[in-house]
Amino acid sequence: METKFEQGRLTVILPEEINPKNRTAIETELFALEHLEAAEELVLDAENLHYISSLGLRVILHFKKSHGGIPVNIINTSEDIYNIFETTGFTSFFNIRKKLRFVDTAGFELIGSGMYGSVYRINDEQVLKVFYGIQSEEEIEPVINTIRCAFVHELPTTIPFEIVRTEKGIGTVLELLDSETLSRVIEKDPQNLDMYIDKMLALSKTLARTAFKEGELRSRKEMLKAKLGRSAPFLSAEELGTIETYIDAVPDRTTAVHGDFHAKNLMMSKGNLMLIDMDEFSTGHPLWDVANLYCIYQGMVHLDKKIAYGMFDLAVGSPYDDFYFKIVGCTLPQAEVIWDKFFNGYFADSSREDKEKILKLVAFYGNIKFITFLVDVCATLKDQPEKLAEKVKYIRYFLTELEKENLHVLLKYLDLWK
Repeated sequence: METKFEQGRLTVILPEEINPKNRTAIETELFALEHLEAAEELVLDAENLHYISSLGLRVILHFKKSHGGIPVNIINTSEDIYNIFETTGFTSFFNIRKKLRFVDTAGFELIGSGMYGSVYRINDEQVLKVFYGIQSEEEIEPVINTIRCAFVHELPTTIPFEIVRTEKGIGTVLELLDSETLSRVIEKDPQNLDMYIDKMLALSKTLARTAFKEGELRSRKEMLKAKLGRSAPFLSAEELGTIETYIDAVPDRTTAVHGDFHAKNLMMSKGNLMLIDMDEFSTGHPLWDVANLYCIYQGMVHLDKKIAYGMFDLAVGSPYDDFYFKIVGCTLPQAEVIWDKFFNGYFADSSREDKEKILKLVAFYGNIKFITFLVDVCATLKDQPEKLAEKVKYIRYFLTELEKENLHVLLKYLDLWK
């Protein structure tokens, strides 16, 4: 049997049949596997398996019991093989996963893309979200569970139906009836921009009011610090500690945070907004979502162009407004309008002086968004030292910008947050 041993996981490719004639040979081979003693997890890949007898089931059961302290998972089962495992009770004490259906994205309309994935239109009722860098069902399940949790809390989000394989990675099929991204709706109907901003504002307020039980979702702070953990090879312990101090300074809350809230991650369906791209969905202070909006609709708009062109690998002389429209889905003038109306609407009950103070706080944490974005980029450049060094330079640029501010003073402005 073919095997693969990676990072403590021993994967065994099962044969086409496990029957009375070959079950002894297979059992002998299983117990003599190389790396068996060093394995921390055992995976039986049943992609080729199309028949298993009762004696074959006993072989697998004996194999599991003989390694009781190690998880044994069975993956890629056909519908028929899964039904056998289910009928015999194996699904009660094995983690068994069916083979994922393959979906080819060719021919599907790309309706949105971001840092972590792309969304395709399958038909009038369904979309496909493909996640970058995810190659296993286990990796995607936390995102699926997060979407389901948001749905149960009556937040307007998509309903996940099925996890699938694509030529670009693992994805999930979601119900999303007759919808378009809000950025595309704005592009088609710019004269009603104010109305769409009002809808964004109302949804952001809904998120800020929706509370979850302690531990029901990961906290925004926890997720950000996990991202920063990937920066250990290219940031000093002191730099990393400084950024974590800024993150920890934000008060904890159990209310919803989308994590990447902007018009390209919202869908308009029958006049109502729905949340998509729930990879960063978590709990925390609403400051995180407002700061993310600031980063996109102000930070990116007014970013020093030398910094912007280097950060985003733009060709010198290429039009920045074209790049911005491709990434964000609106024009630079529209971005100014979106931010101004959203911010003033969000803090409608605050004085002009208080708004100016809150804006400083929001801008500060907008730079944290830039840093975590760059950390994600740097984590993909470990084998490209020159490009990595350039991107780390921009992390340090934003860190220097943060250090110009008095965090103790800025945090007092949280009291103005209503």
